[in-house]
Amino acid sequence: MKNKKGFTLVELLVVIAIIGIVIVFAAVAVNSARSKTRDATRLSSVRQMQSALEDYFNETNMYPVGELLPLGDSSDSACLGSDGFAGDCSGDNSTFLRIIQPTHEDGLEGIVRCGEPTRKAFCYSQLVEGETYVIHFELENPLSAVGLQEGVNCATPAGMEAGICAE
Repeated sequence: MKNKKGFTLVELLVVIAIIGIVIVFAAVAVNSARSKTRDATRLSSVRQMQSALEDYFNETNMYPVGELLPLGDSSDSACLGSDGFAGDCSGDNSTFLRIIQPTHEDGLEGIVRCGEPTRKAFCYSQLVEGETYVIHFELENPLSAVGLQEGVNCATPAGMEAGICAE
């Protein structure tokens, strides 16, 4: 039976089903793009942190003190100055990174957690009495072009690698 416009009920249902499928595919594509954008931002933040840590090391001959420190914490590690990580670096002689970006928590499973209270974060630890450091961070997607995996990854003075940091 046709309606006033000349379409059968089956034809209308097929059109509605096709529109529904297109909407589902579009939503999946948008979510995937958002996830990859969040990972790119996380990776950029870790690289920026590594650069600031190298500047700090060049001036002080050691990496800043910290153990399982959540980077970007407003009270403990909002910035990196000549006195190390702090909530405010306005009184420091030098500032290596004025604003440390915390991790974007959206989309993360929460595998990498540190701080008090415990939360999803970039987790920094100084090792070997300031001779080296590790930053554990989490990604939503593998980035095979740079050798990183979905889940836990590691940043050190030598670079980045997939998996938990060897300490």
